[in-house]
Amino acid sequence: MDTALRIENLSASYDGKSALEGVSLEIPKNRITAVIGPSGCGKSTFLRCLNRFLQEDPGAQMSGSVELFGEDTAKIPLELLRRKIGMVFQIPSPFPFSIYRNMTYAPRYYGIRDRKKLDALVEEKLKLAGLYDEVKDDLNRSAMKLSGGQQQRLCIARALTVDPDVLLLDEPCSALDVRSSAVIEELLTSLKQRYTIVIVTHNIPQARRIADEAVFLFNGRLTEWGSAEQVLREPTQTETREFLSGVFG
Repeated sequence: MDTALRIENLSASYDGKSALEGVSLEIPKNRITAVIGPSGCGKSTFLRCLNRFLQEDPGAQMSGSVELFGEDTAKIPLELLRRKIGMVFQIPSPFPFSIYRNMTYAPRYYGIRDRKKLDALVEEKLKLAGLYDEVKDDLNRSAMKLSGGQQQRLCIARALTVDPDVLLLDEPCSALDVRSSAVIEELLTSLKQRYTIVIVTHNIPQARRIADEAVFLFNGRLTEWGSAEQVLREPTQTETREFLSGVFG
């Protein structure tokens, strides 16, 4: 199995307070890896380290290494790294523009100006996100008028317009209803054929439904990781078993 991301001795802190400590693991290519654990265990911090988003936070520090297909991400120009490793946040965050402008914002920034190429890109990525048929007749509508589930799919489609290698998602369904969450889950399952996906989720049933690999963090440390079948159904560590059984959360 090819490795997309190799993390070695990753630690992070905020104003000197440890958030992650000595995390080492490998994330395989074209799989969905779910990062789980109790609140405050470092899940979102871990995700933000993978594309160096953490460095945007004043007072945050990170050490250790993250490699993307064997290349040290610390040596990749930040603008290029953000193209290679895209991110979708917990709360849907469309730009206050039209659907079309949301979808063409990044491609235009990176130099695509040809209208036919942009139109084709918009159609392709909206179809990947399962949104095209719902919005194709009104691409000039404000993205802010879409439903929450549609906005989140738009954000995923927008992240795909620069063809990332890896897609990071931080609790992408927490603000959505059950039906919208199911649509997102189906979408992510289909996207792993083309992208490596890392998702932070507090929803254990969701992780069981869609994850191929699972990572359990506890107090900033990596407690257990491996196949989702093993970690989520037959965990070997006491902390993992207690978390999954609801002893703490």
